Amino acid sequence: MRLFLQSILFLGLCVLLFGGCRKKNTEVLPEGEVILPRDMAITDAEYSKKKDILVYVSTNPSQLNILNPAQNSTEKVMLDYAPMSVSLSSDGNFAVVGFDAHLSYIDLNTRKVISTYDVGCEALDIVLGDNKWAYVFPKRDQWASIHCIDLANGKETLSQYASIYAGSKGRLHPSGKYLYVTDNFLGPSDIEKFDVQQGTATLLYDSKYHGTYPVEGDLWFSEDGKRVFLKGQTVMKLADNQEEDMIYNGTIALDTITNTVNKMKRISSLDHSAITNRLFAISTDSLDKGRPNLPYIYVYNATNLDYLRNIPVKKGATGTPTLDPQFVFVNSKGDQLYVITKEQEGNSIKWAIQVL
Repeated sequence: MRLFLQSILFLGLCVLLFGGCRKKNTEVLPEGEVILPRDMAITDAEYSKKKDILVYVSTNPSQLNILNPAQNSTEKVMLDYAPMSVSLSSDGNFAVVGFDAHLSYIDLNTRKVISTYDVGCEALDIVLGDNKWAYVFPKRDQWASIHCIDLANGKETLSQYASIYAGSKGRLHPSGKYLYVTDNFLGPSDIEKFDVQQGTATLLYDSKYHGTYPVEGDLWFSEDGKRVFLKGQTVMKLADNQEEDMIYNGTIALDTITNTVNKMKRISSLDHSAITNRLFAISTDSLDKGRPNLPYIYVYNATNLDYLRNIPVKKGATGTPTLDPQFVFVNSKGDQLYVITKEQEGNSIKWAIQVL
């Protein structure tokens, strides 16, 4: 009996010793709130699933920040101007940052600014092409053009055969061949397709709908590039040829009770996880831009667009009022969300990253 008890104690000790020494999962951050430095204000953010890094630009001070969850570290690149927008290359190795009348091209591996060029507009939005060109979308001037910058020499040309309305936003299609652009401040809004294979953006065509389905000025692609999800809750199928391109494919219902379009809400941010077949979305509270977004991440089946559940955006330990989520991203494995939030605290705004 004594030998038996000694054997049991020995086995228990082994479990404790070897179990306690198992390597922890270092590929994700611990769940909770990462509070960012006081006075920092985030102006734009993007996520690279190729590198699993979150890149965001901020003011006070002006810098580009690279959050690497696997290393639980953030590296910084100081900027000469206050950033307005950021875009990453498809491989996650480079970024462009848009400013008022300037842009910077940055190597994310060496964390150095490669070059800074003048641009003839305020960079409300910016897109980095796989062709080492940058595409800048003006903030002002009503009817305008996409400013196309050759990053090898800084030469600037304007998009051909069409004007865009100031405030429009664009994204590079996963194929690297096209820009899709959505109108802002126009009614009804529309979505257009530009060819960027030769550098300067050239208009191909817009969608065949004109007000039939809401667009509303922002867009996000599925990982395979076969669909686009629009701010107005509309989903469209995409193709290389015009006949099959930008065809209505359903609705992401922000009215989660009746599973229909809520005309008083918009999608503020969205990301797609192919590996889990899920969409993760942030919804506006109303059409009033002064109101905070709803404090949830809404989860949908990416195939049939069925609403599944919502995930509350976590609060910090201070028990302060509802957080205002701005951006949502999901990692390459689909098992962790990163939500950038802002929150009013007295006369200041606290920015944070919620890890869910």
